[in-house]
Order: sequence, then C-alpha cells, then structure tokens
Amino acid sequence: MLSLTSCGSDSSDPASLLSSEAELSVSVESSFKEESVPEESSSDTMENSSGQTSESASVAAETEASSAVSSEAQNPVSSAASSAAASSSAPASSETVSEEETSSSTGKKSSVSSSDEVRAVWISYLELYDMLCGKTKSQFRSKIGAAFDNAVELGLNTVFVHVRSHSDAFYDSDLFPWSVYCTGTEGEDPGYDPLEIMVEEAHERGLSIEAWINPYRIKGTADTSKICKNSPAYDWLGTNKVVVLSGSGIYYNPADEDVIELIVEGVEEIVQNYDVDGIHFDDYFYPTTDKSFDEDDYDDYLDDGGTMSLAAWRRDNVNRMIKRVYKAIKSIDSDCQFGISPAGNMDNNYNTLYCDVYTWVQNKGYVDYICPQIYFGFEHGTMPYLEVLETFDEMISVSSVRLISGLAAYKIGVKDTYAGDGAKEWIRNSDILARQVDAARDASHYGGFALYTYSSLFTPSSDVKSDVAEECDNLEDILS
Repeated sequence: MLSLTSCGSDSSDPASLLSSEAELSVSVESSFKEESVPEESSSDTMENSSGQTSESASVAAETEASSAVSSEAQNPVSSAASSAAASSSAPASSETVSEEETSSSTGKKSSVSSSDEVRAVWISYLELYDMLCGKTKSQFRSKIGAAFDNAVELGLNTVFVHVRSHSDAFYDSDLFPWSVYCTGTEGEDPGYDPLEIMVEEAHERGLSIEAWINPYRIKGTADTSKICKNSPAYDWLGTNKVVVLSGSGIYYNPADEDVIELIVEGVEEIVQNYDVDGIHFDDYFYPTTDKSFDEDDYDDYLDDGGTMSLAAWRRDNVNRMIKRVYKAIKSIDSDCQFGISPAGNMDNNYNTLYCDVYTWVQNKGYVDYICPQIYFGFEHGTMPYLEVLETFDEMISVSSVRLISGLAAYKIGVKDTYAGDGAKEWIRNSDILARQVDAARDASHYGGFALYTYSSLFTPSSDVKSDVAEECDNLEDILS
C-alpha cells in the first residue's frame, strides 16, 4: 500500500503497483472499472484552517478489478446470452430515429479512414499521481510530455486523461476541490493547472485529448471524514444526495436533481474553460443493486404517480443525466465529443449498473460514441471477443454513433483468470491487440480503439516487459 502523504518521496510510486498481482475482491452487487477504487487509510484525518483534508490514502494496485473481470466472475454466461437476457427486459425506446439517421448492421467493412480512426489510451488518476504529486510545473510538463510522446510513437492519436475520479478536480475548479492525487492533500492547490498543461502538450503533438470523468463516485472508503470541507459532497452529508455504502465507498445519488445539476455544471466548466476534444465517462454508474440505496427517492416517485419498476427508474435517472450532459456540451462546443465506456457485459450494464446503453445508441442526443470495455481474448470461454464486439456493433442504430473498441493491454503476458479454456491465450500469443483492432475494423459502426492502460504499455512490470514489447511491435505494424 502507498501513503499519499509521502508524495514527494521516490519510494512513493503507484505506477509500479499498476501491474502487480494484488488479490481481487469482488462484491456480488458491484461492478468495478478496470482499475481498483483506491482504498483510503483509516488513520486519523487532519484538517487545516482552509478546510483541506490531509489524507493518508492508500492506493490499491490497478489490476484486473475491471468490470469485465467482475462480470466474468459473477456472470459466467456467453455474451450472446447476456445480450439476449438484457434485451428481453429492455424497454421500448421512447424516442424514434428517422430512417435517414439510422444505419443497419450489414456486416460490411467500416469505411473509417486511418485519419478518422480513434487510436486512444487511457491515462488514469493513479498514473497521473506518479507524474504530478510533489512535482513542479516544469517537471510535470516534462513527464506528461514524455507520456504523450510514447503514445505518438506507438501510432496513437488520442488520450483519455482522468480529470475527476472522486468528486475532485485535476484542474482549477470552482465546483470541486483539487484532487488528493495532485498533492497528497485533497483541496490543496498544486500551484499550476495540470489539465491546462495536458491540453497544451497534447495538441502540440497533434493528439486529441478527452477529459475522463467518474460522475457519481466520491470516495473509495465509507469514512466521511475523508471528504474535505470545500467538496460539494461535504455540504450534502446526511442528506439523500450522498449515500455511504459500508465496505464500498461514498457516492452521489443518481436520482437527485441537484446531483444531476452538479454533474452537468462540472462538465460545462471543463468545456467552457479548456480546449478539450471530448468528455469521457467510464462505467461507474449505480454502485449497488440494493433497494435501500435510494429507497426514499423511489418511494417519493411512486407516491407522485410513477409506474416504472425500480430498475427502470434507476436507468431513467442515469439516462436523464447523460442526455443533459450531451446537450450541455453541444451548446458550448458542437465539435466536442461525448462518449461513454460501458462494461463489456451487457447484462451487468443493464441490470446491475443500470446504464441503458440501448437507449444511448438507438436515439440521437445521448452520445457520439461508445467505447465498451471488451477486455476478453478471442478464446475466452464465455465471452469471446468477436461475439461481444458484434453484440455492441449490432446494437447501434444511429448512424452518427461510433463504436470504439476498448482493449485490455493490461492482460498482456498474464493468465486470464476467468477465461476458461482461453486462460493462457495472452501468454501464448503476442499479436492479440493487433488482431483485435483488425477485427474491429470490420464492424459497421467502427470508429477506433482504446487501450487500457498507459502503464501496461509503457511501464510494464519486468515479468511481462518482453511480451508487451512484442505486442506493441505487432500493433504498430498495422497502425503505420
């Protein structure tokens, strides 16, 4: 475990933890992003006069605690079966799309040119922490510039960089406190604006940059004392707007209108003040299926004459937020993209996370692209890559919505625990990513690919370093 209060020490190196084999603990009611939610220390919290919270926060390794892994462990069914299960309960769309606005899934090869192909890599808050905490402005500029150089050298053209992971900010915000991952102390100004620098450095290299946001997550611990006093969540403690889940974390309540407004305003702040090319959400939506999470709000909804089931009502809460975010972005900058990276398992998306991908890709006004986390090999025993890819491609009916395939660079050279007979596929082969990109290019709605995660490709652990080098060489061959 890493103490964030020692941010200036050379021994504080969360990036070195990203590829470690930490034990995976999966809740049966939760789906996790490909990175572990950072555990925060139970040590006493000290508050200074400015209301900042000095956290001795422990950073958990970014391992296979992904939605994909979680879904494999919890739902060992085929992707086709998952899709069918979700489809059988999916409500009919409340909106219609004109024939001119749709495109059927013909199976014909995508016409996307190499210049239009999104070639992205995710750079998470833990990776930014290693480049940022305890660093001067010039040091950070040098480190993030080197990271972007690595992306360009591989043939990539887009970076998804974390700007809000825990109701915080990696930029100068009027709404959210400075992230603990900037200085080691939540609310403490690092003395410069990391996002401003990242936008400058990305564009200088011809890279597109999208601001990656987790809209609902506040903390990876249930300890409310870890929330600094200038966080919007602090003022809402004790209300239905903020929910504490024992043993899980603290989250905004998706049903609350003030929460939706905060999320929308947070996005507007970024698009208005920074020349970002897009806003990117990942798969953190509802953190639990437990009915007590938002029981009072749902009861109020029923008392007001509502007729939707709890699950349908929750999906509607998320949909309303997504639609408002999209509208807000386009009202400021029509060219700024908005995309979401849902889990690779559609049953988990629809029935556990309550994210209604169907509505997003079958109606205008929700997203410009989806980037499903298809973190499975070709030989995966229950969710083989090609089947999952096809499921998402066939789901899209709005011609302008693009499919960006999210790929698991973090699995290179390691055993794929839940893959069944394909468990050793990532060990035996050195061209999986290249073949997955090639296959995705045949999708009707193909728009590109994204690699999780930066450290897996450019700072891999020594035991997989040669495997990663071979994979990168093969990938680079098809990108040149």
